[in-house]
Amino acid sequence: MDATYSQTGGARLDLLNASWPFATLTANREALQLACLGKSYTFPKKDIRGLSRYRGIFSVGLRIEHEDNSIPDFIVFWASVIWFDRGFETLRFNLEKLGYTVGKNRAEHGEGGKASPATS
Repeated sequence: MDATYSQTGGARLDLLNASWPFATLTANREALQLACLGKSYTFPKKDIRGLSRYRGIFSVGLRIEHEDNSIPDFIVFWASVIWFDRGFETLRFNLEKLGYTVGKNRAEHGEGGKASPATS
């Protein structure tokens, strides 16, 4: 059985923002899957342009840059609240164990910066 990791948090999907605990990110070696408010979005590893730390106003999350035009373009999984990095660092550690590369930083509130490619 493939290794998987799952974490509960919040999510931003373009303009829609759902706080904790209304989103779940599940990962395996082949894909990430984000479930939020009754919808599910799958990001095959080959379609992920980059993963990076993203700091919002009240939370720290994982920015997922992807190639799929059928789902929202701006995706953040909120892993930590009130800028505490523990949830994000746990997520990063587990994603890296599954073979993903997570960029260290992204400009605050999404202004500028490039994400690291998803695979090494």
